Amino acid sequence: MKDSSKWQRGVAFVRGINIYKTRRISQKEMLNLCKSIEDENLKIIKVVKTDNIIFEKRKIHYAEVSLRLEKILSDYFKEKIYVTSRSLKTVRLLAKIDSEMSKNA
Repeated sequence: MKDSSKWQRGVAFVRGINIYKTRRISQKEMLNLCKSIEDENLKIIKVVKTDNIIFEKRKIHYAEVSLRLEKILSDYFKEKIYVTSRSLKTVRLLAKIDSEMSKNA
């Protein structure tokens, strides 16, 4: 059984931000907005290219991080914004598999 009090790093993928002229936000604005949802169980670490948010969480599920981000971003843009979160462990595994598949292609 996993220790839920241990900090785990993840990434949140935000859909539909800064595409063409819609839903524009600077990286700095996005970081400040995302940091507004921090608490004792969630820390926003970095925003990469505006729509990828690296975070650390404990005692909450990755889906909870997505829900919090969806709420704050939907309020900001005044329309529904979708967010999907994954552990960085999962992202690294996918990158490794892709690298291995590329070598075998």
